[in-house]
Amino acid sequence: MMSFDSAPAPGNQSASAVKDVISFVERGVRDNAFRDDGRLPTENEICSAVGVSRTPVREAMKILDAMGVVEIRRGIGTFLRPQAGTALGCLVMFQSAMTMATPQQLFETRLMVERTAAELAADRRTESDLKAIRDANERMRIHATVQPADLDKITEADIAFHDAVFDASHNPLISAMGKFVVNLFAPWIQEGHRVAGGMVSVRNHELIIQAIETRNSGKAREAAFDRSVHEGLARWQARLEGPPPDNLPK
Repeated sequence: MMSFDSAPAPGNQSASAVKDVISFVERGVRDNAFRDDGRLPTENEICSAVGVSRTPVREAMKILDAMGVVEIRRGIGTFLRPQAGTALGCLVMFQSAMTMATPQQLFETRLMVERTAAELAADRRTESDLKAIRDANERMRIHATVQPADLDKITEADIAFHDAVFDASHNPLISAMGKFVVNLFAPWIQEGHRVAGGMVSVRNHELIIQAIETRNSGKAREAAFDRSVHEGLARWQARLEGPPPDNLPK
């Protein structure tokens, strides 16, 4: 059995925390560290071992369930599926491909996922989904109107907004892919805010919120294109010789 005695220091509870949980499961499968019946450690044990809260653990398990790695048995536990190793290999290959993608490829993937997520969110959102989306945009509005602007906080709130839209799609695969892509795209999101100001995206988000609130899937899909981010990418591409500067979020 895997030891849970020495847990790493807690990190942020975002997409990176979900990736940490997935990596924990991957190592356990590779090292044959889980129980013979394939049962994974409890939620609390994983929280302690990885150093995260329950939210990213639950989100990671939804992703792994959707990818065919685990089976969640309500009231019993979470178990590895027979082909867990193969399914994890596919997931790792996807993550590696996304990490090595060019900015343009990331943008095209992000646009595809965000438009689909917004369209589905308009059809499937709950009132709690709508509240999470609105709250994230309101946080972004507050940070964008404070001078001097805190680009880190604006970008964090922007990403939280898109994460909430992904979750409102109620499709764990779209949510997982979207959060992973947006996390990689963060440098260009921040570049767009640096040049255009955060309020440009706040106003664009308001169009998305209105479409999702009124359940207009067509308008939600159309509004999901954020021109300020696209222009930020274009500025980077004009002089891109390597990765974005180190002072921008990864």
